[in-house]
Amino acid sequence: MEKMISELFMENSKFVLIGLTGRTGSGCTTAAKILESEQADIPDENQINDFYTGLDIKRYLVTKRYISKHWNKFYSIKVSDLISAYLLLQETEEVEKFILTSANESKKSVSKEMLNNFLNTISFSKTLVKSNKLITRNSDPGKQVFISYKDMLVSLLNHKQDINEIQVSNSDFIKFLEAIRRFTEKFKKGLNNLSQGLYISVYQDAGNSIRKTSHIKSTYKDDTFSPTHVFHLPETINRIIKLLRKNDGNTFIVIDAIRNPYEVKFFRDRYSAFHLVSINAPDKDRKRYLQNVHKFTNDQLADLDARESGDKLSSNTSEENRSGPEKSEKDKSKDAYFEFTSQNVKRCIEISDIHLFNPRNELENNNVLKAQLYWYIALMLHPGLITPTAMERVMQIAFTAKLNSGCLSRQVGAVLTDNNNSVKAIGWNDVAKGQVPCSLRSLEGVINDFDEVVYSEFERNDKDFRAKAKEKLLIFKTKGEKISGYNLSYCFKSLKNSIDKDKNQVHTRALHAEENAFLQISKYGGMGIEGGKLYTTASPCELCAKKAYQLGIKDIVFIDPYPGIAISHILSIGESKPNLVQFRGAIGRAYHKIYEQIMPYKDELDFLGVIKT
Repeated sequence: MEKMISELFMENSKFVLIGLTGRTGSGCTTAAKILESEQADIPDENQINDFYTGLDIKRYLVTKRYISKHWNKFYSIKVSDLISAYLLLQETEEVEKFILTSANESKKSVSKEMLNNFLNTISFSKTLVKSNKLITRNSDPGKQVFISYKDMLVSLLNHKQDINEIQVSNSDFIKFLEAIRRFTEKFKKGLNNLSQGLYISVYQDAGNSIRKTSHIKSTYKDDTFSPTHVFHLPETINRIIKLLRKNDGNTFIVIDAIRNPYEVKFFRDRYSAFHLVSINAPDKDRKRYLQNVHKFTNDQLADLDARESGDKLSSNTSEENRSGPEKSEKDKSKDAYFEFTSQNVKRCIEISDIHLFNPRNELENNNVLKAQLYWYIALMLHPGLITPTAMERVMQIAFTAKLNSGCLSRQVGAVLTDNNNSVKAIGWNDVAKGQVPCSLRSLEGVINDFDEVVYSEFERNDKDFRAKAKEKLLIFKTKGEKISGYNLSYCFKSLKNSIDKDKNQVHTRALHAEENAFLQISKYGGMGIEGGKLYTTASPCELCAKKAYQLGIKDIVFIDPYPGIAISHILSIGESKPNLVQFRGAIGRAYHKIYEQIMPYKDELDFLGVIKT
């Protein structure tokens, strides 16, 4: 019977795959290093008693006991190392050109002569990674075959080659990966010596180039986009995962870090054991760390956040900007594909399975981050070991509620509770009751139906609006089979703003999720919510933040770490400031995956012989 129980949990303990995501400076690399440890350095409860309280301390002790007996170190696959692998197959001249182009676009001053000297000093074209030999296994046990690290690089990045043809021992393959990591560290230091922050901009641009062209080119922005290239980098990671799994029994892998949402989809589609884990740090602490340790300037921080948050992405792909008459068809095409090839950490955090909080206020103190990592690794190995926290339980309700939203841009859910987390109201972003959601309307309908219940008087009569709607419908119809079966919905706000050449947010048809939750209590009656809590799957905008403040909300629990100025301008002033709490815990499918028991815990203990009945 004990063997049967082991078999039930065996798949969980054989393979764990974690993808880390988060803004630069939040602690993804710190988390990866913790997971790489041979032994689990589990904090005692007195080291984290300011973080876990009440029943959560009891839950932590259960996971602590379990993970101390079932720890298995992770192998870290750093995406930056893989970008180095792509760079190492380029000629020195092309690498130099790429770095200068990236530096120019990120407004960094780099001397061409100094860069050339640096590349020659580290012997870029004759680096250790290109010259070392690697022992491979052969079908003849008495014979060894040697291949160079360069040939290994070529095989790894050549996705047409069957991965099973690469016969290499785990120890040799890990040495190969460690050689690339040493090169990355040396290369990073050299780039930052040339210009502070150059490493980040070069490697971010290199990642964008790989997603667009499957390799690194200084002219990648002008190249034709191919959808298959979006997954070239994750497919390379996947080939490494397969090689590590092929030669090892229990394989625990952490990817540091994923910052493109389509790469998240790649791994979710292939591995049921995959979990996307976001590491979130308070913005002030994160920025202070980058300024003090990595010497970032305020301008560099602003540019970095714009790159990672999707702000540059949204400015390129919005309806208003894409459809401007001053843009050529080629430019419009480039903008349309920018979403697929660029970083969007904001979206990655939004779709994360598990959210962890990293205080980041004491550089050498990682106890809070460690405690959370061990908590969720224990649950990945043994689902249902403990029950969810109150914060997780309520946020899961908000997450489920957001699926009701008919908004075409973004779905958001919100829950209002009293001080004890008892739910009082639920809301999601959508049109007012009695109106038809945007997802159920269409361009064909607004042009042909003249239904006064579905389409407004303005939409049915304004000449400019109807002309714009017809223009958009004609564009869709030129796509032929590509749009076959689709409901051709449209966003009123985007269409109206494209006509006005404006970015007016007042034209939105939908109520915000938080606003909707507030109105539910007012509409149907109920107890007051002063001193209560607001849970939101995003973060409150300036308008909803003011409403929450007026209602006397005590705690605002949010997921999205990009709240605009709502926090600094609205919520951080006055005498009754609400507490802003970054959500931590499992959400969505992961909530069910790690908290649903494989069998009732009592039965499991009975079968193991711990309890005699």
